[in-house]
Amino acid sequence: MHLVDPQLLARRYLDEVTASLADLDFRPHVIGFIATDDGPSMTYALAARQLFNEVGFVYNLQTLQPDELEVAILAANADPKIHGIFIYFPVFRNEQDNYLRNLVHYTKDIEAGSQYWASKLYTNDRLAQGDDTNKKALLPCTPLAVVKILTALGEYDAGEAPLVGRTVTIFNRSEVIGKPLAIMMSNDGATVYSFDEKGPLQFIQSRPQGIKIDRQEALASSDIIISGVPSNQFELIHAHEIQAAAVCINFASIKNFDASVQSHAKRFVPRVGPMTMAMCMRNTVRLYKNLHSS
Repeated sequence: MHLVDPQLLARRYLDEVTASLADLDFRPHVIGFIATDDGPSMTYALAARQLFNEVGFVYNLQTLQPDELEVAILAANADPKIHGIFIYFPVFRNEQDNYLRNLVHYTKDIEAGSQYWASKLYTNDRLAQGDDTNKKALLPCTPLAVVKILTALGEYDAGEAPLVGRTVTIFNRSEVIGKPLAIMMSNDGATVYSFDEKGPLQFIQSRPQGIKIDRQEALASSDIIISGVPSNQFELIHAHEIQAAAVCINFASIKNFDASVQSHAKRFVPRVGPMTMAMCMRNTVRLYKNLHSS
C-alpha cells in the first residue's frame, strides 16, 4: 500500500511517552498559547490539547491577542510549575514570530525551535547542557518527526551515515523546519537539494552552497521528496516528475502533491502532524528529566 497513515506510526512513540510518565509518577505541565485566528492552527491546537492530556500531561491552552503573547511567554518562563511552552504559529507572519519563538526559555522549549537548540543542531552538539553526556540535546519536532517516519519506513539505514548514496529534495527552507531538516539529513550523508522562493541550495554536511539545478532535475533524481510550502500558489508535485521508487512526505497544512503521486510513489505520507505531536511529547519528557526534575 502506497499511502502511509502517520497516526499509526505515532502510536509507538505515544506508548513510550505514556510509559515514561508512569515511571515519573508526575504529570509535567505544558501551556499552549494561540494568538491567531488561523483555522488550521486552531484545529491543531485543540487536537494537541486533547492528545497531551490523554497521554498523561497537564496541558492548558490559552487564547490570547497577539499583543498579549510576549508578556504571557515571559510569565510562563518564570513560573516553576510550567515545564513546557508551545506556541501556535503563525501569529504576526513576520520577523516578530521569530522573536517570540526565541523568547521561550530553552528549558521549556518543547518544540526546540529557539536559537539555543538550533545552535546545537548547527554545530552538531548532542548535549543539552555543558558536558553531561546523560542529558541529550533536543531536536526540532517536525524535522525529527520526518526522520522518524522515514526510519519507520525503512528509508534510514543503521550506522553513522544512514543516508549515504540517497538524494533528497526539500521544498521549504524555513528556520524551524526546512533548514533544520536539510542539515540533519545532510549530516546523515544525503545529497540534499533545498528549494524556496529564493532558489535552490545544496546542503553538504550541514553547510548550504549555491547550486544550479532546477525543480525537474532535482525531483527526477531524488529518492526522498519532502514538501511543506504553505501556499496555494505552489505548483503541485506530479507523478510524472518523480521516480516510482521515491518516498514522498507532505508536511504543509495544504497539499503540495497531486493526487497522482499517491499511487505512483513507493510511499506517500500526506501529513506529519501526529508524529510532530509525538516528538513534542518526547521532547517534553526529556526536558523534564534533564532540566526540571531536580
